This record gives sequence, structure tokens and C-alpha cells, in this order.
Amino acid sequence: MKILYVVTAAGFGGAPQHVLQLMGYVTEQGHKVGLVSAPEPRLLEGARALGVQIFPVPDFVRPVRPWKDIRTLWPVFQAIRNFEPDVVHAHSTKAGYAARLACCFLSQPVIFTAHGWAFSEGRPFWKRWILAQIERFAALHTAKIICVSQYDYNLALQFRIAAEDRLVMIHNGVNPSLFSHAHSTLEGVRRELGISEHEVVITFVGRLDPPKDLLTLLKAVQELPFGRVLVVGYGEDYAVVEKMVNSSDLRNRVFLLGERSDVPEILLGSDIYVLTTNWEGLPYTIIESMMAGLPVVATRAGGVPELVEDGVTGFLVGRKDAVQLKKVLVALLENKALRRQMGQAGKKKAMSEFTMDRMFHETLRVYEEVLSR
Repeated sequence: MKILYVVTAAGFGGAPQHVLQLMGYVTEQGHKVGLVSAPEPRLLEGARALGVQIFPVPDFVRPVRPWKDIRTLWPVFQAIRNFEPDVVHAHSTKAGYAARLACCFLSQPVIFTAHGWAFSEGRPFWKRWILAQIERFAALHTAKIICVSQYDYNLALQFRIAAEDRLVMIHNGVNPSLFSHAHSTLEGVRRELGISEHEVVITFVGRLDPPKDLLTLLKAVQELPFGRVLVVGYGEDYAVVEKMVNSSDLRNRVFLLGERSDVPEILLGSDIYVLTTNWEGLPYTIIESMMAGLPVVATRAGGVPELVEDGVTGFLVGRKDAVQLKKVLVALLENKALRRQMGQAGKKKAMSEFTMDRMFHETLRVYEEVLSR
């Protein structure tokens, strides 16, 4: 089987990570793989190591840029025509539109994975409605749509994106060996930052973009009695977050680490994971944190409640609710036994429901179903 993946990948977030994992699996199964992507260094490096044929598209950028977006259509069209895949698998909104329009002209079967719908809650309803109509049109030319959460699956039905027989729900999965093979803990980072081994560490991992709403987290942290916060990642809000940290009393409590390659080690050495997000699909970072045995504090957004059982594996709070966020963080900061109990419950859930092997097998079945038609 020849599979061509198309992903925006303006940053190494959930969708590029997902695609890299899928490419690794299908190449191991003996299938030939191609990749159409923005020139994201880590994604391309991983693809080259797998022997994947790469078709870079520099104009694949995350923000809406109409002229650049239009210019992506031709290189995507050329890549599909040159690679001659059996199936195209597109990921993320912008890449999904480009790939499906090209496949329509080429009469090429295409699968689309929605890593959180653009018309999800957290935006004004009028904007959600317009985005949903665009997605409905794109869905006319899609053989199968994979939703990464039950929330997204239900949302697709609610907005009548496609018939139910063209929708399938496959939860994201993480490789547990990332954590069993992690060879160190947070000790090196603690020494680097001057954090005592007895201090409780709260960690955030992700893009520093508006949807992640780091400002709500910082407001809550200002009110905490103790604890240190590690922010791992980079994005368009980095300067705003940095300014807030430096202009408040957070300078000695919040550490902006930028992008790191040792995230499993950092999570294993942390005590609490937090995600203050306004909209989501099914966050990889939460699954990873659960596998690392951390209690998770996150907003009720997208598929997050499918991961975090409120009061069991962590706590769920409302969007932009810094007061409630502070309350549950204090409860965890002051109760080591509760942190351990919730962390172990989360690890058990992640290991049984959100493994990478399950995700791979279910996705391969979708490929086979589409090709059998």
C-alpha cells in the first residue's frame, strides 16, 4: 500500500506527532510512505530516518494567510500526482482543505483526521457556523473522517458534517515505552533552575498560542501558596507570557523552558500536569502525563473529559476560570497522597485505553476499508 500523509505542521504539536507515529508504524508494516508538510525540522528529521519520501510546502503556515493558503494547492496537487498513492491521509484543518480539493480533481481517495474541529466550542457561534459549512463542503470529497474524540464525533453529527457511516472515532494513543525507557528525571532541570527536590512542580507542555490560554494559568499561579511551574513549549504568545512573568512576582516561580526534547523525563520528575485550553481535540500531552503517573488539572474542552475523570484522575475546571483552577491546584499541592492516588488512577486508564498500538490497528482498518470500496 502507498500512503501519502499531508499535514500543516507549523510547529511540532499533536498533529505532526500523530503523523510521525503513523508513518513509523506503516513503514514497519512494509508500506510505502510519502509526506507533504511544512518544513518542520523534527517532523522532517523523523521522516528522513524512516526513509519517507518528502514533499515540503513552505507556505503551509498555521495562521490564515489567504495568498499563501492558495499557493499551497499546487504543490499538494503535484505531490499527489507524482507519488501516486493508494490513499491520501490529511491532518489538520488547512492541510485537510488543500488535500481534499486536490484529491477531488484527481479522483483520489482521501481520509481526513480532525485533530479538534475548527468550529469547536470556544469561538463565537457565527464563526463556528461558517467554519462548519466550509467543512461540510470539504467532507463531500472525503472517503472517511477520523475524529480523535467522541466529543468531535458528536460535534460532526450535530453540525451535519457528514453521514454517520463516513465518520469514525479513534482515540489518540501514546507509546508507554517512552516512559519506561526514560533514563533520568527532573533532577538536572531542578539543579539548573535552583528548585529544591522537596518543592512541588507543576508542568505545562504545549504550544504557547491563544487557544492554550497560558494567561489564566499564570493568574492562578499568582495566588498559590507555594510550588514552581515549568512551561515547556513555544508559540506566538511566548512574548506575552514572558512579559507577564517578568512584570509580576512570578519571576522566581515560573520557568519558561522553550521547546525540549526530554519531555518524558520532565513529566516523570513533575508532580502535577496542567492544561488551560479553550478548545481541543484529544491532547497528547494529557495522555503522556497520565502515563507518567501525574494527576491532571485541565479545562472542560473538546475531548479532555474523555481523558480526565473529574475527582478520580485529576480535576476539570471551566474555561478561563482562574479561581477554580487555583482551588484545585492548592488541593493537590497540599496533599501528596491525593496526587499519588490520582496519578496512579490516570496511569492505569492511559495504559488500558490510550495506547499507540490500538490507535495504529484501528487506523489501518480504516485504510483497508476505504481501499476495499
